[in-house]
Amino acid sequence: MADFPLLAIFLTRLLKTAFALLVLSALLHGYSAVAEDPIGTATFTKTSCPTSGLASGTCYKVKISGCPESTTDFTAEVKVNPAPNGKNSLGAVFFTTGGGGSSFYDNFAEFTTRDKRCNPSGNCGLLAVATVNSAGFRTIQTKFSDPENATSEPVGWLTGPAADGPRALACRYATLVHGAWTYILGSDTSHPVCATGNSGGSAAVAYALTQYSLGSSSGPGPVLSMVEASSGPVMAKLNRGCAKQPITAVVTCPNGTLLADNYGPEIAAAFIDPSYDGDVDTIMDSKDICSLQIANGGNSQLFLHDSVVSDDFPAPSYPKTFVKVVFGSKDLSSAVPQGLEWYNAITSSKAQACVSGATHEVAASFQGATQIANDIISSCKLQ
Repeated sequence: MADFPLLAIFLTRLLKTAFALLVLSALLHGYSAVAEDPIGTATFTKTSCPTSGLASGTCYKVKISGCPESTTDFTAEVKVNPAPNGKNSLGAVFFTTGGGGSSFYDNFAEFTTRDKRCNPSGNCGLLAVATVNSAGFRTIQTKFSDPENATSEPVGWLTGPAADGPRALACRYATLVHGAWTYILGSDTSHPVCATGNSGGSAAVAYALTQYSLGSSSGPGPVLSMVEASSGPVMAKLNRGCAKQPITAVVTCPNGTLLADNYGPEIAAAFIDPSYDGDVDTIMDSKDICSLQIANGGNSQLFLHDSVVSDDFPAPSYPKTFVKVVFGSKDLSSAVPQGLEWYNAITSSKAQACVSGATHEVAASFQGATQIANDIISSCKLQ
């Protein structure tokens, strides 16, 4: 009988050692410590490209199905431009705009300004894409809008309903990227695959890295080699974004400025509430859970779970992905402290930059578009 406690202690220690070795092996090989959220399937059909934007592209209509919390199929588009002039491709880069990502990056009204340094039309989004493409990268722009029925997807990839809101609906982005990698890129692992997104687009990328394991060898692929997140991710901490009492932080861009990371009623109504209840309304109702919490307070556990930096991914690590966050010095929105919530939580390779004079739409200025393009060109490489 006296040997039984000793045996129990020995077995307990053995189990702890085995678990520790399993975790260590996961970290060394880039595996996720917890199970990733499942993706769906993507079906690609060739379609016509817009007449504006980067020339010589090939466009595809993409049917996204099988995302666990999506009640119906979702329709998106991609625009693919190969490396120019017969160059061998250095890799592939995905571009996604802000909000629900309903426009191509090279044809996004918010990226078109009066800055003629970008090009005669002032289209700075086009400058960013064209610069990366000219350097020898295949560019793949995403557009989360049904070309035949845009009103059916009023908030792009954030169009609900979904019980887990943005986290669940980011399945659409991860599924599209995986589908493009397999269908267009032939599951190529010999060249880097990188991604950039602004604001809501940066959140889609961050969810894909974290919850959908595109920053891990255990994921469905590709393993993103480099991510350029501009103005976000704005959903790093939904529980703070939907808080009644604003939580403030001193940010690095503009350096030393005190900013709040809660969204406020307008952002909540336009982007967060529709991801949960599926409708876009101007009058708050009982299903507008982010707006309700901002107004009345309440339990934020659901919002924590649905965040990029969530209860099950509190310290995200991407051993094979270099992450860079970029903010504009004129951006005083919640995107900056939200983005820093993610940046500060990341335990793997990372960097940040502040673009002088840039607004929330970082790529809407010559400096911002150039920063994004140059960062990608210099850092999009296999890690």
